[in-house]
Formats: sequence, structure tokens, C-alpha cells
Amino acid sequence: MKPHTVAPLLLAVALLPTSSPTPAIAQPLTTTQSSATAQAPAIPQPARTHASATTRTPAIPQLAVQPGHAQTSGVPWIAHVHARSQAPAAPWLAVQPVHTQTSTAPWPTHAQAPVTGRSVHAEPTRRQAVQAALDALVAAGAPGALAETRDENGHWTGTAGTGDLRTHAPVPRNGRWRIGSVTKSFVAALVLKLADEKKITLDAPIGRYLPGLLPRQDKITVRMLLNHTGGIADYAATFDQTPAGLRRLGETTYTPRRLIALGTGLPPTSDPGVRWAYSNTGYAALGLMIEKVTGQSLSVALRTRVIVPLGLRATYLPTTARGITGPHPHGYMRDEKNRLEDITTFNPSNAWAAGAIVSTASDVNHFFDQLLRGRLLSPALLAQMKQTVPVAPGFEYGLGLMKLTLSCGTTVWGHKGHIPGYATYSFHTDRRDITVAATALPSLNDAAIDQAMNQALNAEFCS
Repeated sequence: MKPHTVAPLLLAVALLPTSSPTPAIAQPLTTTQSSATAQAPAIPQPARTHASATTRTPAIPQLAVQPGHAQTSGVPWIAHVHARSQAPAAPWLAVQPVHTQTSTAPWPTHAQAPVTGRSVHAEPTRRQAVQAALDALVAAGAPGALAETRDENGHWTGTAGTGDLRTHAPVPRNGRWRIGSVTKSFVAALVLKLADEKKITLDAPIGRYLPGLLPRQDKITVRMLLNHTGGIADYAATFDQTPAGLRRLGETTYTPRRLIALGTGLPPTSDPGVRWAYSNTGYAALGLMIEKVTGQSLSVALRTRVIVPLGLRATYLPTTARGITGPHPHGYMRDEKNRLEDITTFNPSNAWAAGAIVSTASDVNHFFDQLLRGRLLSPALLAQMKQTVPVAPGFEYGLGLMKLTLSCGTTVWGHKGHIPGYATYSFHTDRRDITVAATALPSLNDAAIDQAMNQALNAEFCS
């Protein structure tokens, strides 16, 4: 979500800005298949195949999302990344050169040795590189960091720093946290399951299911809401992103309709189907659509159709509950005096369908593994989920899925998530998975945090 004049929250897609203005996306916006053909791809086979690896870790290409309307430039953790030619975005959205002299954390890092799964000695160099990225997150100013990786040799979990600045307890290896906009992949998967069940049609106008909710309801389709091409402004752009604003945000209860009203009260970002512009508002509308067609709350619908079938035992969608159940690292934000303040206790209603899920690295990796292997959706629906629209060089967006092409040539699928207190990157190939989290947002050095998160992706997929 984004900057509400009130104090809201949100999750977002923090992408890296390009060094030059992002060209406008061709109109009308067209989708591309994830494979060379237009036919639905076959379901991936359980056995993971080996991919080529390089001997060095290249940098992830810098990305920029297509700016929508100037008024949609909101809170950094929510989702817009602006080209540098635009008005400056929040500091944690831009990736600046990091000076190691200024990235020392003001507390002991307590870096922990990696915890291995089935293969204690498998891929030591790559896993050491991921651990180094976790240590870099702590050095950059995050109190704690956590990652789980999976490959043909087994599972590996690494942590660094502390899970609580007050007690100096270690980061819980199976800890839960708010995964922010990674929630969108879960919600999109649920919408596609409902399409599989013939309860909704992806190319039907949203007005068929929610009459009167959105302007231009007969032109904006379900698919456009899923891939952010509906032209609806982001309600998070109205949030107050100051420390005081974030505190209020964490104490305020928003209804989905209030969030949607905030977004539709802003000028549209484009005509429907013309331009990609990240919008949490669209996902709030999708959440209401899910509730309408299922007769269940979004939390229950996710649990019965996605979470329980996949065996995700530590995943849930809170509505207004401010605490996180079970073991969890505390989340922090930068206060007015540039100190870290605990913001773990936070009302997530401003994120809801756009970013309120609480989960673990293990559950998130398992979700994407099963989703991308075709264990949740039919081949035809998974193929549609992976139909993308262009956003920037090396970055495309499908139906709740981000597709990144790394500079080493590897293509990964997943999502990024940002919400006050936590940053999450979760990306996957047919043989490797990584979910990594840092426990500060906005942090003391957001550019360095983002750089270290990218370092973790490079370590896993390009080494």
C-alpha cells in the first residue's frame, strides 16, 4: 500500500530505478507468453533440471516501473518505483551506491551459521554467498535477516542479526513475518482457481461481480486488476509516510471499500488496458470479488482453497489483528531521530488483499514451488498467470507474478513485498527457490538493504 494522508502502510514492489527515464509502454498494452509459443506450457516435472551457472555473481539489472500519474507516487515500501527523471521517491526505493563505511549496524550482528537441511555439504559456495548477503543486510542496518533456499540437494536456512533489539534473541529460523505484496501472488492464485471452477471469467468486466464499486466498471476486467493495467490509482499514494503517519497507520482500521474509495478518488493512471501502473486498489477490489463469489471472507477463502490444500501450516491472512502469532522476528522502522523503532504490532487492514499475509520462508517457498509446478492450477490457467506485460528491461508482470531476467540470463518468477517493518523477496526457477526477509522498513539505509536483498538473489541464481 502506499502513502495515505493518514498513516497507512503497505506492501509494495520495490524495484530498482533505471539510470534514464523509462519509455512509455506501447499502447495498447499487449501480453507476452512466458514460453516461445502461445500454447499453455506443460506442467513442470517434479525432478528439477540443472541450469547453467556462471563463475561470478553478476548484478541484477536495474528495474523501473512505468510511472502512472504523478499523484500515485507514494510510500516507498508499497510499490511504485519511479524513474530518476520523476519526482524523487522515498529513499528506500532508490538504489544508490553503498559506502561500506556508513553501513555498520549500531548493534551486534550475532550472525548465525547456516542451518542445513538434508544436505549438509551441498553447494557450500552458493550457500555461503547467501549467508554473506544476510550478513550484509544486518551491516546495512536491518536488525535481523532470514533466508531459506531449496534446490535438488535439499533445504537450507540461514539467519543473521537479532530478532529482537531489546532482548537480543536470535532470529527464529522458522519465524513468521508480514510478507507484504507477496500476498498478491496468493490472491491471484485464488482468483485463477475460481476461474478454474467457472465462478469468474478473467476477461469479464469487474462490474459483473461488483456493480458500482469502480469507475469505468464495464471496461476494467478482472485480468487488468490482476496485472495492474486497469488504470486505477494506488490508494497507498494517499498515506502519510512520516514516522508519525506510519504509527497512525498501524493503529487505524480500514475497510476494503474505504481503501478503494481512496484510490478511485485519485485521477486514473491511464485508460483501462493501456499502461502498467502498480495499484493496491485493484487487489482490494479483487478481494471483495472473491468474497462475493465464494460467500466467504477472504481469509477463509484463502485458507480453504490455497493454504490448507498446499499444507501451509504457518500462513494466514489477518484482518485487523495487530500481533503476529507464533515465533517471529520483530519488525522495525526508522523514527524521526533516525533510530530504529519497533513496529511489529501493526494493524494490517490497510494492506488486506494487497499485502497482509503473515507467513514463513518455508511456507512461501513451498507455495511458489507448488504453484509453478502446476500443483495448484490447471496447465491452461498457469499459462495465463505467466502471460506478462512489459514494465522495464528485465522486468515483466503477469497475473500476480513478477518475472525478472537476471543479468546472468536466468529468468526467475515470484514477487517482492514491503510493509512497515519487513521487506521480502521470493523468487524461483524450476530447480531453485529463495525467500529472504529483512526486518526493517523504512530502515536506516534503504538503498543498502535493497542492494543486499539483490545480492541474495544473485548468490542463489547466478553462482
